[in-house]
Amino acid sequence: MKSFLSALIFLSSIFFIQAQSKKEISVTAGHSEIQQVDRKGMQVLIELDDKFVSKNWAQKLKEFGKVETDKGNFIINGATIPDISTACTIYSSVTKTSKGVFVFWAIDLGSGYITEGHPKYDIAKKKLHEYAAGLYIADVNVQIAAAESALNSSVKSQEKLEKQGENLKNDTQKNVKEKSNLEKKLSENSQELKGYASEEVRIEGRLKEVKATENVDEQQKVLKESMSNANSIEKNKQQKISLESKLIDNEKERVKLIEETKKNESDLKSANDEVSKMKKALDVVKDRLKMYQ
Repeated sequence: MKSFLSALIFLSSIFFIQAQSKKEISVTAGHSEIQQVDRKGMQVLIELDDKFVSKNWAQKLKEFGKVETDKGNFIINGATIPDISTACTIYSSVTKTSKGVFVFWAIDLGSGYITEGHPKYDIAKKKLHEYAAGLYIADVNVQIAAAESALNSSVKSQEKLEKQGENLKNDTQKNVKEKSNLEKKLSENSQELKGYASEEVRIEGRLKEVKATENVDEQQKVLKESMSNANSIEKNKQQKISLESKLIDNEKERVKLIEETKKNESDLKSANDEVSKMKKALDVVKDRLKMYQ
C-alpha cells in the first residue's frame, strides 16, 4: 500500500509537470542594494526552489573567482568572466518572490557597470540566460532520475509478482497431482479392505472346521492367520483415516491457492498498470528536457 501511494503521489507530480509549458527565460535590467550601494545590472526569474537555486548559483559563481558572502549576497573581487573581463567585480544576490527566484548580478568593470547599451551587455545577458536554461535542464534531469528510479522499482515489483504467479501455478499443479495420488491410494485401500474382509470370512470358516477336528496345531495356525488379518484390517483403516485427512488438507490448500492466485492476478494487473504509467511519466519528463535542448 505504501509503495502504491508513493507511486500515486509521484505520478500526480509528473502529470502536473506535463501540464506545464516550457519556462520562458527572460533576462531583464535590474538593480540590488549590496553593501549599502545600489548596484545596477541584470536579473533572471527562475521558477524553482530557492534553496536549490541559491546553492547552485553560489557554485556557478566560483567559476569566476573567489566568492565572498555579505548578508546573503555574493561578491567576487578580481573576477574573470570569459569574453567580458579578466579583472572585474561581481555583485550578486538571490531573492525569493511570489513569482519565483530572481538571480541578479552586477558586473563592475571599474569604469562602470555593464548595463543596457554597454558593448558587453548582450554577452553578460546571454550568460545569465544560459545559466537559467541549464538550471531548468538540471532540474528536469533530477526528475528523469526520479522517474527512472520509480520505474525500476515498479518493474521489480512486477517481476516479483510474475514469479509469484508462476510459483502459484506450479503449486496448483502439484496440488492437483497430489489429490489424484491420494484418491488413487484411497481406492487401492478400499480394494485391499475388501480383500481382507473376504479373507476374514474364509478364516472364520476355516476356524470352525479345525475346531471340529480338535487339531490344536491347526487351530493355532488359523488363529495366527486371523490375528494377522485383523492387524492388516486395522492398519488399513488407519491408513484410510490418514489418507482422508491428507485429502482434507489438500482441499484446504486448493482453496488457499485459488484465493492467492486471484490476489496475485489482481496485484499483477495493478503492477502492470503502474509500470505503464511510470513509463509514460518518464516519457513526459524526457519530452520536457527536449524543450530546453
